[in-house]
Amino acid sequence: MQFLNWSDYVRLALSYAVFSQDEAGAWTVEVPVMPGCVTWGQTRAEAALMAEDAVQGWLVTALRFGDEVPVIDNNALGYLVDQDVEAGLVHA
Repeated sequence: MQFLNWSDYVRLALSYAVFSQDEAGAWTVEVPVMPGCVTWGQTRAEAALMAEDAVQGWLVTALRFGDEVPVIDNNALGYLVDQDVEAGLVHA
């Protein structure tokens, strides 16, 4: 497993974003690797910005409440595991 920093993890999650446009022209974005992470915008560009905010908010909420943060393509959010302890450099 590889550990990613916050920005790289958010970018990876966003690479799974699914955009759809409704009959009124607004855009919905779902990030299926993060259950329940859905947002929208009036334009596709606005929806993309809102998706980034939604992913970050999803992560903050998950961390705050001790929920599991998903491993995506064998990549985990890096600071959740003390990499020095994992590597056996420091004993926990």
